[in-house]
Amino acid sequence: MSSPLLLAVDDEVGVRESLKMVFSKEYRLLEAASVDAAIRKVQEERPQVVLLDILMPKTDGIEILRQIKMIHPSCEVIMLTGVNSQQLAAKAMDFGAFDFIGKPFDVVDLRQKVKKALETLAQKTQSQH
Repeated sequence: MSSPLLLAVDDEVGVRESLKMVFSKEYRLLEAASVDAAIRKVQEERPQVVLLDILMPKTDGIEILRQIKMIHPSCEVIMLTGVNSQQLAAKAMDFGAFDFIGKPFDVVDLRQKVKKALETLAQKTQSQH
């Protein structure tokens, strides 16, 4: 079986580079710097987990999250944010986000959240069969 596919969505190159360093040895990692690129990659590539910046140009991550969940409902989305807001976290969870992590992120914590998201996805897939 091929390694899980992650999609890192952030308008900051440095954040995408950091995510690439953290995850590229264990997972296949796609990157998107814009909303349009993110939506297109979700449609075409069907990643298992999306790491999504909550503050993107043109629209916020909550709107992108809603679109991702409409296109690919089984995809797990972990919100990344520099804005530490419980209200925003609650809103993201209401729209189907799997989890939420602040920037700068703790690498160990982020790895655990991705692993947990993949385990949850595997359990959902098994229970459907």
